[in-house]
Amino acid sequence: MVKNNINNEKTHSSTLTFTAIALFYFFEAIQFGYFNVLAPSFIKTGVYDNHQIAALSSAYMYGIIFGLIPVGLIDRFSIRKILLWSILGSVIGAFLLFFCEQYYLRWIARFICGFFGGAFSFVGGIRIVALLFPHRFTYYLGLFLSAGTLGGLICLYPLLIAIQYFGVTSAMAIVAFFGLLVMIFNIFYLHPKEDHVAKKIASTGSLKNWITIIRNTRNWLDCTMVILLDTPVSILGTLWGVVILMDVFHLSDVMSTWIMMAFFFGMMIGYPVCGMLADKCSDSKWIVFIGSFVSLLIVVLMLFDHTLNTITLFLLFLGLGFFNSCQSLGFTWLTKNMRPDLIGRNSAFNSMLFMGTNGGFKQFSAYLLSLTPLLGHSSGNNLLFLIGICMLIATVYVLFREKILLLIPRSY
Repeated sequence: MVKNNINNEKTHSSTLTFTAIALFYFFEAIQFGYFNVLAPSFIKTGVYDNHQIAALSSAYMYGIIFGLIPVGLIDRFSIRKILLWSILGSVIGAFLLFFCEQYYLRWIARFICGFFGGAFSFVGGIRIVALLFPHRFTYYLGLFLSAGTLGGLICLYPLLIAIQYFGVTSAMAIVAFFGLLVMIFNIFYLHPKEDHVAKKIASTGSLKNWITIIRNTRNWLDCTMVILLDTPVSILGTLWGVVILMDVFHLSDVMSTWIMMAFFFGMMIGYPVCGMLADKCSDSKWIVFIGSFVSLLIVVLMLFDHTLNTITLFLLFLGLGFFNSCQSLGFTWLTKNMRPDLIGRNSAFNSMLFMGTNGGFKQFSAYLLSLTPLLGHSSGNNLLFLIGICMLIATVYVLFREKILLLIPRSY
């Protein structure tokens, strides 16, 4: 009886801790993607041009890159203290974005949000999931990523309505005050167990550990695959999706927002489904291959047929989100590419590459929007073309991944 009570208390504590870190990631996902609804308003009012909007959105990713330099401290010190300080920093950045009107101050605010929240919520989440649920890591990682996807979904239509009735700053205020509530919840309920063995190992040979990570060719290849698979999210989901739907398919901003919500809803369902399938299958390669291949077909269809009606587009974006969620299994592959005691640092390194290219894709997309259309009559088609190329490369790599990795010995 006593043993059952102890187990129930541990389960309850693990659930609350997981909920706390998932809420943190949920909040950061909102900050990551809500420029998707801010962008049309900025363009319509002429406050910022495409390049400035892309720079503001990308500042969050660049903040993550610099934040990932010290994020390896998760492997060495108290996860709870580090994450609580990071939440505080992110909330301060969110309020700074709300109160400031100057472009450069807003850029700094976005950078601060990414430096503290974006960097630590993701890597810290992976580390906590690995500690709490070592035997069901893939499934709970899928749930964790779904929390972030839900953030991307929730922030679209509600914030668009707030912008239409109260202005852009109202959306920023809503996000900032919600972050304050998330911080309070984490203060009370974020109590992850610490891996003291891993911390003891990670505290020695710091330079050698980083060299081990950098020399891991398998890790580089799998990280590149995840980056390419994520282009529908980085380009459509977090910045240019509403703009492209309005430009290419001539939809209203409200309808475009609903369709983008379908994309995030598809991902929210897809993440745990992929996790469950991967837990039951010994080989997750085919799950990733099918997901990336179907995603490629959907992008190609949208690239060449601009007469698609609203219902069809809604279903296509729902399917794109669902099948594109296969990228979550790529994160599992990345954790298997490194020693357990270096998961935090390895995740930080991978995220640095991930976010750097993510920001680069956003700004390159702004450049493509200013060019003559490669296909069709809209420059928004250039972005669909870029996504299609990335998905094609990722699909081919997944198909031949095992043969490629056989040629590359493990570096640890």
